[in-house]
Amino acid sequence: MRVDVLSTRKPWIWFFGLVVRLKQLRSLGRRIIRKLTGQTRDGFENSAPRLIPKTIWIFWDTGEENAPDVVKMCVASWRLRNPNWTVHVLDRTTLSRFIQMPELSPEITIQAYTNLVRFRLLKEHGGAWVDATSFCVRPLDHWLPVVAQQGFFAFYWTKADRWFTWPGYTREVASWFLASEAGGEIISAWEEYSFDYWDGRRLPHLYFWCQSLYEVLRYLRPSFRRADHSVPKLGCLAPHIVHDCVLRARDPDRVARIIADGAAPVQKLSWKWTEEQIGLAKTLLLGPGADRLSQDEITDRLQA
Repeated sequence: MRVDVLSTRKPWIWFFGLVVRLKQLRSLGRRIIRKLTGQTRDGFENSAPRLIPKTIWIFWDTGEENAPDVVKMCVASWRLRNPNWTVHVLDRTTLSRFIQMPELSPEITIQAYTNLVRFRLLKEHGGAWVDATSFCVRPLDHWLPVVAQQGFFAFYWTKADRWFTWPGYTREVASWFLASEAGGEIISAWEEYSFDYWDGRRLPHLYFWCQSLYEVLRYLRPSFRRADHSVPKLGCLAPHIVHDCVLRARDPDRVARIIADGAAPVQKLSWKWTEEQIGLAKTLLLGPGADRLSQDEITDRLQA
């Protein structure tokens, strides 16, 4: 028997060789079974990239015309940077054109209500849900088809960026940007269990109820767990890097370079920020002097 001299001096090489041999034996066994049974494996339907409908869903309870300027700026970013997509900005009076909502507790918060809205819209129609305070840095066509190949995408709080999670409640998935094919495994289960959760309920267990429900569904439904495993896990810090800079006084030049480099195609902002904080966000996203621009001038800069 041939002895690998290096294996005697470097034990890890012996282990490497063992792993290779075991994989070769498993591959051989599979080929023998296929030969004997005459079955061929074709995984095209499961592996082929899924197509996300080119529809963007945004909701502002009192209507776009009554929204704060930062929301109007965000909405404009989605419209102008995604000309091949249909953008729907919905409110309570227009929502019924696309989905029907059940009777819910009058005590339900607007945040919980819009969580239910996004799940039902995506389950029935597909597309991309974006919170009204999320800003489009890069067109969806430039990056979403790659990360949503399995028919679903969300940003995740990975271990590397979970330190940023506020107010300290550990969660894994973010719901402010979601993309899904209609009727997909993940969005369908999330929608079904979310509405079931709110059936007869007045108040949730906690603010982040839907993110926690997502994690529970991994245990309840094996098909959900398999689908979630196939979704690329992109961390949440990059799309919150403007948020972090605004609140923690990071180096704005460094943050601006990160955004310009394309590493953060979306940014989550807040309509509750002060004028000074919103001004800094505008400068980071639109360049020097953007904090002094009118809404029409911001639109012009977005089109440039």
